Amino acid sequence: MLLLFNSCKDENTDPKEFVFPSKVINKIVVDDAGVKWFATDKGVISYDGSKWTSYSDDKNLSSDKISDFAFEIGTGLNKLWLGSNVGLSNFDFGTSAIKFTNYNKANSQILSDTISAVGIDKSKVKYVGTSRGISIFKDGKWTQFVGRLYEEILSMYKITSIASASNGYIYATTEGGGVSRFKYAADAVSGATTFNLPWAGGLPSDTVYCVLTDNNNQWYGTKRGAALHTNEFAKENWDATYTRESGLICDSVYTIAKSSSGDIWFGTHKGISKLSGETWKNYTTKDGLVDNKINTIAFDTDGSVWIGTDKGISHFGNNKWVNF
Repeated sequence: MLLLFNSCKDENTDPKEFVFPSKVINKIVVDDAGVKWFATDKGVISYDGSKWTSYSDDKNLSSDKISDFAFEIGTGLNKLWLGSNVGLSNFDFGTSAIKFTNYNKANSQILSDTISAVGIDKSKVKYVGTSRGISIFKDGKWTQFVGRLYEEILSMYKITSIASASNGYIYATTEGGGVSRFKYAADAVSGATTFNLPWAGGLPSDTVYCVLTDNNNQWYGTKRGAALHTNEFAKENWDATYTRESGLICDSVYTIAKSSSGDIWFGTHKGISKLSGETWKNYTTKDGLVDNKINTIAFDTDGSVWIGTDKGISHFGNNKWVNF
């Protein structure tokens, strides 16, 4: 279904006067122009450095929980793909009349309308984590994948994040089933396996909240700490595990981000931990965070940090905190 709508539901240059649709921020992404995009429990908002904008369509997108989103960027293309509790949507942003397309069980072959994760690889293939498995969308065609044969963890456990590596592998994390690793090419899935305990001994827990791919390496955040894996095979090269004993402020790691300088930022249930080489620095509400439960971290084009929580947004730059 293609809908046209006015992109500006509400906009304001003063954040004190701008009405946020929800304080719960599930995902932050910064586009190439430096515009900040925020997925909330009640729709999408953006900030271009001076103006806040709230987006909605004729079916009140602003009332929908946006769990995750991802950019599809190309020549003449600026598209945002959003996963919500009512299906998959996309829109071309940067224009006054935005073209909005929705995919759901009623009009497509997507496995489920309940979406928890969205990923896009370098070939612009979309990987949509639903409550029944991953729906893969390429050139208007759908392929379904529920995990390694006889395990099918993607249909049994909530999919929490999806990321692609430089070598073509896709990593989908789950809440209880570990990690599903696979490749997709020629309209087919291959090389499927599962990273879980005790097979993948360096993974702290099978409850994995997030994955960050760094070339071919993977950083995992779990309910029992974080792990660095520098190989695509389940048993090899689990190089490091980080817990409270290592310096993490909390073992429940919900999001991981890497700065341009190489620092690793871990968003946890009790604040943020930054790892610079072998040095740890922790941040909480006592330092300036709006809330200690960290859902998402993103870096701006100037190197500053945007942080999404259950109680709003924090911005950290030039050693100063600003909360929205």
